[in-house]
Amino acid sequence: MTESLTMAALYGKLSKIGLKKNYVRKNGLPSWWDDELNDKPVAVLEGAGYIAKNLNLDLSSLLTPQEKVKFNRPPHTKFKQHNSQNNQHPHLAQALASRFAELISLGVEVNYTPLSKDAKTIRKDILSHWTKVDLTSLLDYCWSQGIAVGYFDHFPNNTEKFAGLIQWHSTSPVIILSSKHQQSARLAFDLAHELGHLALAHLKDGVLVDEEIKFDNDSEEKEANQFATELLLGDYDNCLGDGKFQNAEKLSKYVQEHFISHHPDIDIGAIILNYGWHNRDYFALAMATLKLLEPNPNGNKIINEYLANQLDWDKFDDETYEYLEKVLGV
Repeated sequence: MTESLTMAALYGKLSKIGLKKNYVRKNGLPSWWDDELNDKPVAVLEGAGYIAKNLNLDLSSLLTPQEKVKFNRPPHTKFKQHNSQNNQHPHLAQALASRFAELISLGVEVNYTPLSKDAKTIRKDILSHWTKVDLTSLLDYCWSQGIAVGYFDHFPNNTEKFAGLIQWHSTSPVIILSSKHQQSARLAFDLAHELGHLALAHLKDGVLVDEEIKFDNDSEEKEANQFATELLLGDYDNCLGDGKFQNAEKLSKYVQEHFISHHPDIDIGAIILNYGWHNRDYFALAMATLKLLEPNPNGNKIINEYLANQLDWDKFDDETYEYLEKVLGV
């Protein structure tokens, strides 16, 4: 096997499962890799080890010429929204994010404290330390409860993504958010939604994948959405009703003057998002208003900067350290 092993052969196999050469070169191999090594079997064997480790691949299937490359088998996986049959052969996005979650679990020391099933109790707890419930205070709360949180969007082009993932490692959960929408308010809702799944014991082990967070007939999704709404808004769900607003500026001004001034413990972005959630005809207006409030959305960076400060980087070898730096964007 080793005598005929070339990097070109590995690239060919990997491309068949959606991992193209450029992606593998950038994310699977360490920066010191030189293309002069591509036809040296012993070096390629070492390179294959890095690729398999970073990209969550079964090394044996990668090295066996006639065998299709397989991802490492995931823990029991619970997919939401779709009756997915991919629990034995996970989506590419899940496999990559699952490896990210695993690395996080290896790099942090946390002790998980089970959550209250009452969202308002958690809200009260957060407000005893912070002035409002938003992405930053939610992150602080999660980490204080032993829940690690990361944002992962380091996928190959055209990969079918997911909104959120919870993965248990030993006795502690890791939450990975992956929405393409990076506004702080939207990621705060996604995080609150995943906390709902944890608090309501929708997942006690393995992995839960929210492929998309939306209105849904699934009872657990409804419960998680309601939990998130109460956590972010308290008793003020749909507080704007079906009010009509001409543009983003007027909507923002109205909420600030007529609501936030009286309820400073609620994030203005949460109200705007909630308005769009309840009034689908005005969802685009709500999104435009969020953009007005946060012209350069960086919720993903907020999440990963917090994570980077929690990681014990000394626990990782040089190649894993480099890979994590890359996917965290720090």
